[in-house]
Amino acid sequence: MVNPVFFSLQRKLLVLVLSATILTILITTILFLNFDNTPLFGLQENIIVIAVVLMIGLGSLTYFLSKRLSEPIIKLSDAANKIAQGDFDVRTNIKSHDEIGQLSASFDSMARKLQDSLIAISNRDEIIKEQEDLLLKFSKDIGECCVCIVDIVNSTKKTAKLSNDDTSHFYEIFINSIANIVEKFDGIVVKNIGDSLLFYFPISSQTEKQTVQQTLDCCLEVTAAYKEISQKLKDSNLPEIEFRTSATYGTVNIAKMKTSFTSDIFGETVNRCAKINRAAPQNSLVIGKALYQKAKSLEFSFREIKENTIFNESEYTVYLVRKQSS
Repeated sequence: MVNPVFFSLQRKLLVLVLSATILTILITTILFLNFDNTPLFGLQENIIVIAVVLMIGLGSLTYFLSKRLSEPIIKLSDAANKIAQGDFDVRTNIKSHDEIGQLSASFDSMARKLQDSLIAISNRDEIIKEQEDLLLKFSKDIGECCVCIVDIVNSTKKTAKLSNDDTSHFYEIFINSIANIVEKFDGIVVKNIGDSLLFYFPISSQTEKQTVQQTLDCCLEVTAAYKEISQKLKDSNLPEIEFRTSATYGTVNIAKMKTSFTSDIFGETVNRCAKINRAAPQNSLVIGKALYQKAKSLEFSFREIKENTIFNESEYTVYLVRKQSS
């Protein structure tokens, strides 16, 4: 089925041609009917007058129709130039029922879609920027650290019957108590992982022995704090606590978050520390082989946990650490 609007522009041009043709035929007919009764001089005058009238009429009609045709085209051209310059708010709003009107509607629809696309891209860029602010920025430097983890024993069972508020208070007492001890020894608390707390001590070649000493002193004080923490929990009508502490030595990847001043750490050393934590007896400290090699000359008591069946590989050799008896 042919669109009824499709030929409307041609109709306007056809009206112009037909009008001129009809007007010419009409004048020619009048002259022909009165040719015998019209003097030659009068005939010439009539022809001149008619010609002038015809030119004026056709000129006016042509001007009117051409103006009607050109105005929307100029408007479309101006709108296209504005869009090319980046102004996507422009609209033509031509309401004529012809091809120009159809072109205007398509043009305005295109402009709206372009504007919507630009807004969507802008919003997406803002979201990406916000996400980038939260993304971790990994440092190319790899640091030597003593990595430590404190893990609550049977935390799921202990908190299963607690309300949300009581559960939050339970972890608040645990995390804050451990964090206060770590900060006292200049350690860096990274984050809590479920029911565990991860912290570390950066090591430099000049302070290696001192840092290893601090790490073990801190971890042993953390281990000894279970009684005090349990009492705090008991005073709040919360279940008492037991936990395991593990520490090891090695290289870590350090990552920084734009929205935080605290660095995060990743790598095999962190994974190893989490694995050996399972070998620690309740309320005790165990260390890995790498940290033992750094600490064995210090005044601590070390005992290899040979009866432990969790690890068979030498890289997961575990040592129980206690304060040396005086």
